[in-house]
Amino acid sequence: MTKVLFLQNLEHHQIGEVKNVPDGYARNYLLPKDIAVLATDDEVKKLESKLAKMKVEEEKVVGKLEEIAAKIEAKTFKVEAQAGEEDKLFGAVTNKDLSEALTKEKLDVDKHEIEILEPIHTLGEHEALVKLGHGIHAKMKVMVERAK
Repeated sequence: MTKVLFLQNLEHHQIGEVKNVPDGYARNYLLPKDIAVLATDDEVKKLESKLAKMKVEEEKVVGKLEEIAAKIEAKTFKVEAQAGEEDKLFGAVTNKDLSEALTKEKLDVDKHEIEILEPIHTLGEHEALVKLGHGIHAKMKVMVERAK
């Protein structure tokens, strides 16, 4: 086990935490991506001074992401798709389609951040989950309409 000091928030770790992690996880992922450094006394002292600045910046980022999440949850996004009889789609609505719908509303969200909870194969209202990062998620309401 390697003792590391986290420089970024991850799903289960916060900035400034000192944790023991498996050697391979530290060596192959955390250290090369500058997510963490080896936890030495010098590194802990250096980080304490930077931590206040980092937390302020983190709060700004989280605030912006919460604004985006609120905008996503407040609106129903329309997606047009070809459909046959009985309102079944020729194919499915993908996370790329949903990303394009968000982009039309000037909300820039990568398609990889959108998780479709159930495959969208019919017209009507559906839901997707947008993972914005920093633990912030937004439920996206999607109205699938017949293409004209």
